[in-house]
Order: sequence, then C-alpha cells, then structure tokens
Amino acid sequence: MRTRIRRWQVVATSGVGVLSVVASLLGLFRPGHYLDAPAFRPQLFAQDVTMLVVGVPALAIGLWFTVQGSHRGRFVWLGALAYMTYMWASIGLQVAFNQFFLGYVALFCLSVFTFVGGVVTTDADEVAETLAGSLPKRLYAGFLLFVAAGLAFLWLSELVPATLTGTTPRLVEEVGPQAMASHFIDLSIVVPALGLSSLWLWQGRPWGYVLAGVGVVFGAVLAPTLTLGTFLLATGGAVTVSFVSLAFTVVPALAAAALAVTYVTALPSNSGSEGVGEVGGRA
Repeated sequence: MRTRIRRWQVVATSGVGVLSVVASLLGLFRPGHYLDAPAFRPQLFAQDVTMLVVGVPALAIGLWFTVQGSHRGRFVWLGALAYMTYMWASIGLQVAFNQFFLGYVALFCLSVFTFVGGVVTTDADEVAETLAGSLPKRLYAGFLLFVAAGLAFLWLSELVPATLTGTTPRLVEEVGPQAMASHFIDLSIVVPALGLSSLWLWQGRPWGYVLAGVGVVFGAVLAPTLTLGTFLLATGGAVTVSFVSLAFTVVPALAAAALAVTYVTALPSNSGSEGVGEVGGRA
C-alpha cells in the first residue's frame, strides 16, 4: 500500500497486545476476578482463552507483516483490531466492575482509535484495483448482507416481543442485564457496518472492497470465540440456546474464515513501499 503504517499505530497496537494478555491472564488465573453470575462466567473464560490463543497472535502477526509492507498483513492487522475493538467493548460493558475496569477502558480506547486510523489511511483505490478482477464481489456482498440481516433478525426476534409485551427477554432472566451488551453493539454498529459494506461492494466502490476484507477477517478471528463460547453456554444447562441461535452464531463465522482466506490470498504479498513512517514523509 502506498500509505505505510504510522509509528503511533505500531505503539498503540503493541499496547493493545500487551494489555490483552494481562487482562486475559487475570481473568483466567486471578481468583474472584469475575464477579458475574455463574452462568455467564464460562463465556468469559472462553473469551480469555481465545484472546490468548487466537486474538493476540493474529494481531501480532498482522502488525509484523504490515510493518514489512505486506498487503495481506495489513488486512490481518485491521481485522484483528476490529476483533479487539468488538471484544473489549463487549467485555467492558458486560463484566461486573472489578479492579481492571480502567484497563478495559484503555483497551477499547486504543483498539478503536487505532482501528479507525488504520482503515482511513488504507489506499482504497489500490485495493479495489488489485481485487476487481479476482474477487467474486457479489458472493462477498451477498454473504455480508446475509449475516447483517440474519443477525438483526436473531436479536430483534428476542427484543421486539419483549418490548411490545413489556416483559424481560429470557436471556436477561437467565444471565442478567449485561447479556444485552452484545445485542446493543451488534444492532447499533455491526449490522449497519456489514450492510453498508455489502452495498458498497455490490456497487463496486473502492471502500466496499476494503470494508469487506476487514469484515471477513474480523469474522475469521472471532469464529473460535463464538464457537467455544456458544458451545459452553449450550452445554452448561443454565442458559437456553436454541438450535437456530447456535447455527447462526457458528456457521457464518466459520464461513467468514473461509472467505477471509480467499480474500487475503487474492492480495499480493507485499506492497511497493515498506517500513514504518508517516504519509507525506512525516516521521
């Protein structure tokens, strides 16, 4: 890419990686770290494990290759940052207050601003030129639209009846009010972002290619977290997980992983300019 990664993005990404390791190790090994309902704790432990095994390594690998000037590395880096932004926003809103609360604030802040900075400094025209002849854009656009519509239907099918009848959603009764954090983030950010990415890609807009790549890599990194967390909730017995919820949570994430591989391999391995710097020669 003609736009190189900036020094502040390298430092911020490194901070996200280190703090993520600290947060996950505290969650797994510090007694009494999570003060949430017992039914919810297996999902938190699953998030900690997959953060250490998948999230942090993906972020580190993506950063390393982005610094080397790799097209492919840049999208792995951006997808991993999207994962970090989503996960730390979710955890910060879901987890009962503990002594690492300000750490969650720092993680979300670093993740979201580094992610936005990385996206807006990506050369969308170059990405579109590279992928226009090799990426099946309608397949990707259709997949993104399917996920956006399905996710909206899945959550609204719980929220709309409860809203109309003045009752409490079953998930809130079983887990507690923090269960709505994922619904809030998905409906307010993820669904609109996927829908817009689908539309722009279908229209052949350059930013559609960029956002589609970020979206499928994000889904690929998120897939192990969703799969393990949903499995633990479904087998734990304390939370009701329907077959539809189980299928729609796991299958699209796994499909995103396959599409992410196709997307990343369609990109050239390296760009013409390597290293760390600033646009316009500023150090």
